Amino acid sequence: MMKTISTLLMLGSSALMASAVDTWGGACSFGPTSAHIIESTTTLVAGIPPPNQNGALFLWPGMSNGTGDLVQTTLESYADNSWCGANKSEWCVRASVFGWFGQRDGPAGIVKGTDAVTMNYKLQSNQMTWRQTVTIDGKVVSTLDSDSGPYMKGWGTGTECQDDCSGTVSAQKYTNTVITLDAADPNFSNTLACSQGASATGITNEQGGKIWKIASIDVPAMVR
Repeated sequence: MMKTISTLLMLGSSALMASAVDTWGGACSFGPTSAHIIESTTTLVAGIPPPNQNGALFLWPGMSNGTGDLVQTTLESYADNSWCGANKSEWCVRASVFGWFGQRDGPAGIVKGTDAVTMNYKLQSNQMTWRQTVTIDGKVVSTLDSDSGPYMKGWGTGTECQDDCSGTVSAQKYTNTVITLDAADPNFSNTLACSQGASATGITNEQGGKIWKIASIDVPAMVR
């Protein structure tokens, strides 16, 4: 789904236009960190999808080491979203991972425009498996385990448009983002890069830069 994630997360969101196939909306990214990411949590309110979808539109927070898998839960908009039970005013959502094997997905759920979707990615005790857990109002709607390895270096949001898609008509708002590292990186916030009017505010850290919190990431609509 997102074949240029290594460029995005390693070089920052100024590289979003690197793909000749996809086009992009606004985004914010952090990385590379001098440590490794071991957990992240964020909550997204996506607003309503485009009423008439021409292609395929994906919203996601993603995490990568730059050369391996992209761990990403995706909110998805197609011309026909009935495959997940959604109507035209709703999104489909599923935990997902992209790698050398292609795309692998967990079960799908339905997201209303006003829903707050919480996405947690956590490295398990075997130091190899990442577990994605997607919840809405405390109810789990999708999960996925993937052996994506321990060396995650970057985290970023994506607004990805395929097949000449109809762009977002609603602003996206990510809140209560927490990125936990395996060691302190006091300069992690200096790696922030945002594009196309997106912004990240309320950035704080704990334990000398081991835990990073972003109060809000705001991504404007592509169609204004």
